[in-house]
Amino acid sequence: MNIFARIEIFEEKMKRIFGLTALLAFLLVPFPGRAWEQLCKGVSVDRTVYDFGDIVLNSGPVSCAFTLRNDGQKPILIDRVTTSCGCTTAQWTTRSIQPGQTGSVTITYKNDEGAFPFDKSASVFLSCSERSCVLRVRGVCHDKPIVLEEVYTHVLGGKLGVKSPEIKGGVLEQGGQRSECFLLANLTDKPVTLDFSNTPRQVKLHNLPLTVPARQSVRVDFTLSSDARLWGKNSYLLTPVIDGRSAKESLNIQAVTQMNASRLSPEEKRNGPRITFKQSTYAFGKARSGKTIETGFSFSNTGKAPLEIYKIDADEGVVNYEIRPDADSKRENGNPILQPGESATLTVRFDTGSLPKGETLLQLRLVTNSPLRPLADVFISGWIE
Repeated sequence: MNIFARIEIFEEKMKRIFGLTALLAFLLVPFPGRAWEQLCKGVSVDRTVYDFGDIVLNSGPVSCAFTLRNDGQKPILIDRVTTSCGCTTAQWTTRSIQPGQTGSVTITYKNDEGAFPFDKSASVFLSCSERSCVLRVRGVCHDKPIVLEEVYTHVLGGKLGVKSPEIKGGVLEQGGQRSECFLLANLTDKPVTLDFSNTPRQVKLHNLPLTVPARQSVRVDFTLSSDARLWGKNSYLLTPVIDGRSAKESLNIQAVTQMNASRLSPEEKRNGPRITFKQSTYAFGKARSGKTIETGFSFSNTGKAPLEIYKIDADEGVVNYEIRPDADSKRENGNPILQPGESATLTVRFDTGSLPKGETLLQLRLVTNSPLRPLADVFISGWIE
């Protein structure tokens, strides 16, 4: 068993056996091999999200430490850390962090709210940044110990289970990275080795290969890097290799890539393009199954710079959509570009026969270079008889 598998397993055991004090002491020790992600200019962090997995209500608080590294040339301070609610608390390094050195933020979830999923955030305010940086902890609290098969219902290779084959990668900004994680459980009575093959180049999986102990769960950390060719919603397929054999089932990381407006000044944002819709919703009322419905959403560039539409993402069931500019707009790499003051219409056509009967809601998302609205959504609703 490699060192990283031991680390993950030991973290879980420390939470269950020794409680908060021992866990804090253990987690504050940095370990090699983790990816560093830029938290803000001059500061990196070993991860931005931590998943506690499945815990039992009132079994005691759970904690996680995030390690921050000063990549700049001047000392920095963690001024303060505020949490999203009273069920979480934070402790942080109060001394000055010198260039090349590290500090930490430890977030504790009290685990006394109720038996339900939780996703909590902490805003970190640093002396070197004008805006706060966000760290997250999450998990699922149960009122009693779980049976693995009841929670990890999607089986890989007949041995490992995951809660869902679709893994949320969140929102990724161009030129940046995002760290995330997912959980797997060994549903057998023997240890299982895990690795992945044919991993997309935008995805870096950490601490692999690893050994998953019998009847236990482990966390797999990964870093997703942006790709200038990819915009909007994208899927990144992972092929598990279990005990040396590729599983027939795949895991699918889904993430949305948008423009990075954080590097723009307030003036650049004000002087940038701006997408404005006359209406962003359309209700077709009641319609028979099999009927074709067509509608349009008018929008314009009310900003001061050219507006580019990088991509349109649409829900399943939408069979046709296109942007029809009201003027002869330029196209770059096939993308429509609207000059300031120009307008266009997003036309949408879909067949109600391809959708389930009853209430329906369809979403289309325009991925743009508007710094104030990089993702612009429109919605279609109605009832299919």
